[in-house]
Amino acid sequence: MSWTPVTMRWPTQATQWMDDLAAAKNLAGGELVNTVARLTGLDGLATTNPGPVGTAAQSAATSGRAALAAQLGEAPACLAVTPFQSGIGQGRGHQRFLSAPNLLTHLGDKLVDGRDPARPSGELYALALMFLSTRLDQLAESLARFNALLPVPDLMRAERRARHLSRLEAEKWVIADAGPLPRWQRLPLERCTLTKAAKRAMAGQLAVLESYAADSSPMADLAALASRKSAQQQGRDRQLSDLQALLAGGSADIGIRARLIGPGDPLQLRSALLEGDAPGHEWVLSAGVILVGSLDGLAFVRELVGL
Repeated sequence: MSWTPVTMRWPTQATQWMDDLAAAKNLAGGELVNTVARLTGLDGLATTNPGPVGTAAQSAATSGRAALAAQLGEAPACLAVTPFQSGIGQGRGHQRFLSAPNLLTHLGDKLVDGRDPARPSGELYALALMFLSTRLDQLAESLARFNALLPVPDLMRAERRARHLSRLEAEKWVIADAGPLPRWQRLPLERCTLTKAAKRAMAGQLAVLESYAADSSPMADLAALASRKSAQQQGRDRQLSDLQALLAGGSADIGIRARLIGPGDPLQLRSALLEGDAPGHEWVLSAGVILVGSLDGLAFVRELVGL
């Protein structure tokens, strides 16, 4: 038996099923043209009337959107400090540390940093949160609980890095088993250029044929659509209710501390932030975020953290 030179060509035998669809495809195309003509003939004959519910629904929707915009439209300024940021944490390499007092110092210094053009100004309030821990996995879990409700990009990056470093610390002595090489695996036919091109070309045609083959009526389709919309709305309401129930029975988290200060200018806010009884240097892995804005702008987050 000899080796045969390869000639790339279209697999005619394997794709002959496409030719069998030509007659049905042409029939469906002609019926589609007739359907468009019939729908055009109904122009002006069929009308819809939303009834008295339309006005009430429009009024409620307008009020709801206005309330949502008022609640979330005035977003406060946000600044996050983590031990993994350049020039913030102490240590070498991957081992970075930031104690709680040093964290407060960094947060306060950023309030009065005149080199930062984005620094807030005027009479404002500030909401400061500290995430306290002594281990990387503890810091990752503390940040994860907060990011699950209010994801802050810098805190999410710190969470991922702390989690990866914790896993690296635990698994760095484990010798990985590569297994026998090379490995058996399934041939990825779905990644073949011919297969992908044929799939894209035939997807629309098959959908048209299936729509004509389906034995349904407009009334049944509308009823099914209404049922799906009702189920979706019930699912969203249930998800919101579950989240409210979860937060209603929450307990105090000693790993996350919050404090509201103000009103005052940035210098006064810094002084108030550094005053009082704060966590000490025993919390060697700390991260924090400070939100600066009006009292109304901070209302959502302030209530979220229980202040």
